[in-house]
Amino acid sequence: MLTSGLLSAIALITLVASSVIGLVLGFVTCQVLKVSWNAKMAVIDALLMAMISIAAAFAFAVVELARGHLEPSLTPILLIAAGSVVLRHLIRFGRRSAH
Repeated sequence: MLTSGLLSAIALITLVASSVIGLVLGFVTCQVLKVSWNAKMAVIDALLMAMISIAAAFAFAVVELARGHLEPSLTPILLIAAGSVVLRHLIRFGRRSAH
């Protein structure tokens, strides 16, 4: 049985890891699109990745509990959060191209 302290540590490690993934993904996306990327963008990418990860985890938990079984799956949660970071930069790129 997992204790609440261990679960909190796992959640914190997952959030830190997802924030780092958001940083890397934001940087790579900006390099590919040849769009500027600075410290402010990095913070926004990390926070966006962390917040969307939390929201997606809650959404998946609600769906799984409604089905009657809870199967932890980190992959779709991280993919949704990563997609939000990429989508943010694609929108930025589209707005920049329009001007």
